[in-house]
Amino acid sequence: MNAKCGNMERAASLFEEMSKQDLISYCSTIQGLCIHGFGSQAVHLFDRMINEGIRPDDVAFTVILSACTHAGLVDDGCRFFELMVNSYSINPTPDHYACMINLLGKSGKLESAYELIRSMPVESHASAWGALIEACRVNCDVDLGEVVASRLFELEPHNAGNYVLLSNIYAEADRWSNVFNVRDKMSKSGVRKVPGCTYVESTMAA
Repeated sequence: MNAKCGNMERAASLFEEMSKQDLISYCSTIQGLCIHGFGSQAVHLFDRMINEGIRPDDVAFTVILSACTHAGLVDDGCRFFELMVNSYSINPTPDHYACMINLLGKSGKLESAYELIRSMPVESHASAWGALIEACRVNCDVDLGEVVASRLFELEPHNAGNYVLLSNIYAEADRWSNVFNVRDKMSKSGVRKVPGCTYVESTMAA
């Protein structure tokens, strides 16, 4: 509770005072550190947990991969992913893959993220592709953005947010004819733009 409320000093004190820490108490504290921006400390605590002989499960790896994603700790995230697969023989879930794709995408490693999502032995869900198209927008990668958007249109044909993201990628690249094509496709498909999702059009208006 203290960790979730942001009182990490109190949470850490209670954690250290426990007669015996277990997987649940470790994961709760790691998650609290993650939520409040202490990514490096979360990594350190996860490593300590392993060194103390506590075996992490798939949920624990989701927690630490999320922490690495929020903190942009690419090397640590990749290390934990490989540790999960090679040392603990845990098959990655779609959530694990989504964390890694988000992590790689945020760090600008778009091709690595795309290769990872293509290599997934489990069916990739929309959140993983959504994380990748957002990374394409941030990094102005039009070509990959088009590929990812095409897959998203298959998975979520009526999700207006995917169309808006692709439109914004085109707009930031000054490809206004493509922006209009996306809008036209939305209209013909009966997809309505949701409130809060806006097109990048200030440059065109100018």
